[in-house]
Amino acid sequence: MLTNANDSNSRGVSEELTAVVPKEQLKTLFYLFTGKPDSRIKTFSSPIHLTHADLVQLNELVTRKLATHYIDAVVTSVRVGYQGSQQSEFGTWAEFETHNWTQPERVEEVVVKWDFLVSIRDYAQPQRHTLVLRISGGLKPSQLFQMLGAGNYDELDQVDVMASLGFCRVDFINAQISKELINVVSDWYEGLRQPELIQPYLYALKKHRNVLASLVDQWMQFSWALIVASILLWWSTAYHEANPPLGPALAAVFLAVFSLRPAGRMASILVTRAYKAIAEVDGSRVVFEFTTGDKKKIHAQKNENRAKGRKFIVASAWNIGLNVVAALLYTWLFSKSMQ
Repeated sequence: MLTNANDSNSRGVSEELTAVVPKEQLKTLFYLFTGKPDSRIKTFSSPIHLTHADLVQLNELVTRKLATHYIDAVVTSVRVGYQGSQQSEFGTWAEFETHNWTQPERVEEVVVKWDFLVSIRDYAQPQRHTLVLRISGGLKPSQLFQMLGAGNYDELDQVDVMASLGFCRVDFINAQISKELINVVSDWYEGLRQPELIQPYLYALKKHRNVLASLVDQWMQFSWALIVASILLWWSTAYHEANPPLGPALAAVFLAVFSLRPAGRMASILVTRAYKAIAEVDGSRVVFEFTTGDKKKIHAQKNENRAKGRKFIVASAWNIGLNVVAALLYTWLFSKSMQ
């Protein structure tokens, strides 16, 4: 009975305390003990070319925006992921800004985190806010398996966010600050230059390569059909005055139809060469230019794309040249048959 009485008294005190504490104070206490504040997330999908100077500019923009509020403390940390699951952790912004980027590793992911305390009216203590920016080429299978193995089911609910080229997230108490920071990061992201690994005309050709391949293939077969038709017309008018015997005429038609198969095969081979060359022109949607390895990769990718572009031009020139020759030939045969 004493235990039940004590439990009843405890519940009564808890209910009275809950009723007395204001709702916003309860929210603050809840955040303090659970670490689950409100969050606002924005994802990015535009291809970008990111450099060290771009992040320095972003930090200046964020710092300038935070200066318009009552900020008690700001801690900026950076995590850089390299190819091969290697990482570098920078506990302060000064370490990241003064780092010597001469290593041969290539960057695959950058995560910047701003932790700051904001003094807000009606709150006795400054409230913690966090701004996180992640830019990556996408979510790798190894990262997904790592989340599964670690049991991070909250992150699994946001796989679409993790798979985006970039996203920024603000964990906040003050909604106005979160909106302002999201806008700052969004404007900065939209101002970044796009990758230039693929020349614009090659990118346009690659984008429409299926349509181009179909047009070239059909054009060549159509040209061959016209050549066959013009030869038959020239033969009938030159030797039989437009009335050839039935036997030779049927044989000529049979040979003409049968010849369309090797013509189509030849057209397919030529088109496949051009299609493969333009399809192999490659470029990353997110290009990092931090380390020596990044710059080496960019240079090598540009040279490789130029070589594949020249290969595409040569293959296309053969297709166009054969079609031009075919056009001249059946034009000449038609003109002869009409004389």
